Amino acid sequence: MANKKNLNINNESSYPDHLAAIVDRNLLFYVNACKNLPAILKKSILYSIKNGGKRFRPVLCLLTVSSLGKNYGDALPAACAIEFIHTYSLIHDDLPSIDNDDFRRGKLTCHKVFGEDIAILTGDALFAEAFNIIIKYQAASPDIKIRLLEEIAVASGAEGMVAGQVIDVFYTGKKISKKMLDLMHDKKTAKLITASVRCGAIIAGADENIMEKLTVYANCIGLAFQITDDILDIEAGSEVTGKTAGKDAVQNKNTFPSMYGIKKSREIAEQKIKEACHAISGIDIKKENLVNLAEFILKRKK
Repeated sequence: MANKKNLNINNESSYPDHLAAIVDRNLLFYVNACKNLPAILKKSILYSIKNGGKRFRPVLCLLTVSSLGKNYGDALPAACAIEFIHTYSLIHDDLPSIDNDDFRRGKLTCHKVFGEDIAILTGDALFAEAFNIIIKYQAASPDIKIRLLEEIAVASGAEGMVAGQVIDVFYTGKKISKKMLDLMHDKKTAKLITASVRCGAIIAGADENIMEKLTVYANCIGLAFQITDDILDIEAGSEVTGKTAGKDAVQNKNTFPSMYGIKKSREIAEQKIKEACHAISGIDIKKENLVNLAEFILKRKK
């Protein structure tokens, strides 16, 4: 199950891939711990969970714990729960009624392999099991577990990720204000990224001042992450991103590049990363890896 060795990130690497690999192994553990799944559901869940990616959100959670001087392995259940939530959101995003995409990370999307009905139910199962992971496996007091559950529920629910998706869907093909664009990105993407950091900080016992600074950091990198995602949809080909390139423009989606242009969008993303790094510059934590991860966002190719 969880690897709880002390964190030792190679500073020459821009991304801690070894942490992503540890997350991968633990994700499989939690899926296989569900013993009574219908065969088709387990197959669909495993197909979706094994579909790779950088595991950015769980890695961010683990790095936050480590930055506060604690053992990152203590947060693996919460980190994996967050990835379950993220995977569920991708499955539903790709459905014909929402983003209508046939590919995700270079593989056919869940609904293209298993059908829309099984894809919807697979997403539902991952969403529910995310909370079950924390309840059953997260070593923490009841009060801490409740705080973790609240963070993830708020970030992914009606005032968080779902709200962002509703704004995205409702305003597709319609004119949107800059304020509404910011709100959409904050809820659709930044909320779950912020919850990843805050959950790590909760597990590590961060005080109120550090929590506040880490929250600003997380919100800024969350917005930068979505902006760079919008830019990649235009600049990177499908063979690089692993999904259908150029779909935002075809579907007349509201994005930072559609409103500001690519050059200005990139400048906004760079400014958000600067704000993120500044937010944690004055607190006494091991911040190097969090800074590196923030800067990685501007370099990522997919």
